[in-house]
Amino acid sequence: MTGFLDDLPLPELLRTYDEVRIRGDLKVSGLHEKAADAVVYGYVVDGGRMLLTFWHDRLHEVIYQTPAESEEDSASRNERLFAHYGQGDRWNEIVDNGFGKTYRRADQQRYALWSYAMDFTTFGTMDFHQVKW
Repeated sequence: MTGFLDDLPLPELLRTYDEVRIRGDLKVSGLHEKAADAVVYGYVVDGGRMLLTFWHDRLHEVIYQTPAESEEDSASRNERLFAHYGQGDRWNEIVDNGFGKTYRRADQQRYALWSYAMDFTTFGTMDFHQVKW
């Protein structure tokens, strides 16, 4: 895949706000609707939007709202994202609910959600996942 999706930012989870640099325009910020002490920042990036959630001053969740133009592009983008957030560990599919798939990283420290209906992909820490649900 070549094109705008190749330039998606790949921030590292658990970094501070000052350590995370996103190439994009900050369009919105506000408190997280389900998690106390969490702040969400919404950026316009090439291909769509990204939502970054900082909780206890650390990045705990990244949502890529960057639908691809084809299934092949979507698969390539997700392969790149899952490799980055997997950090060498494999991902295990937990459930497919007909709208999307939920994954856990093999070390049980990270989760991922892929909405194939909207082609949005989320990565986050299990600590934050337990708080927001």
